[in-house]
Amino acid sequence: MNGATGVMAIILLETAVGGAVLLWASGVYGAVRKGFFGLTGSTIAACAAGAWAITRAEAPSGLGSAAVPALGVFAGLAGAWLLLMALRQETAARVAGLATAGAGVVALVLFAAVRDRAPLLAVAELALGALFLGSTLYGLLLGHWYLVERRLTTRYMVHSAYLYGAGVVAAAAGTVLSARNPAPEAGNLSPLIGVPIVTVLLAAGFVAICALIAPFVWKLAREGGRSIQAATGYFYLAVIMAFSAEMAAKLRFF
Repeated sequence: MNGATGVMAIILLETAVGGAVLLWASGVYGAVRKGFFGLTGSTIAACAAGAWAITRAEAPSGLGSAAVPALGVFAGLAGAWLLLMALRQETAARVAGLATAGAGVVALVLFAAVRDRAPLLAVAELALGALFLGSTLYGLLLGHWYLVERRLTTRYMVHSAYLYGAGVVAAAAGTVLSARNPAPEAGNLSPLIGVPIVTVLLAAGFVAICALIAPFVWKLAREGGRSIQAATGYFYLAVIMAFSAEMAAKLRFF
């Protein structure tokens, strides 16, 4: 796997895994309406299914015994989670949601086996990217949910701001790790991308913008009220920059 399809599989997988883990680790269960879990779960399921489909189609021979089935289980559990929520089976849905997060972590580790060099660093790169993209997605969706639950306490948005800050730190570490990888063989995408240092500089620049956004999100989240909407607006920009940063960094992954 390499080129645009490989990068897209990584981005979708990181988003799905990071979103699933942070959703259940953030403490919002029982505090927000179940619709928020449906909204976030639908996004996670779509990303997981996309990562599975791309990997299944593009993975080299021999990988199917590990990563492809793991991604299939991850996507299947995400779908089951949504179905159980729709059927209002709350206890079963919660178990399926937690299982989805666990299956996602396993799938991420096995997906790192796609790369035959430095497997531990490969896992680290994917995990750091998952925290970055997952925290950005979570913050954006939670900010929108405040339009539905206007009386929801601001502490959850503040927590999401801290998670996003941690994600930016993770992204910086991930960019450093990506610099250790060979220059991408992606001249067919753009002649500039084939230049050894360009993708690292692009990723670093986008991460720097995300770092500038982080304190504004934190301050606005603490103010509450309409400032939550302003914080959500910053998350729009953060999503664009975060996904661009990960795309640039992960061009060197394979």
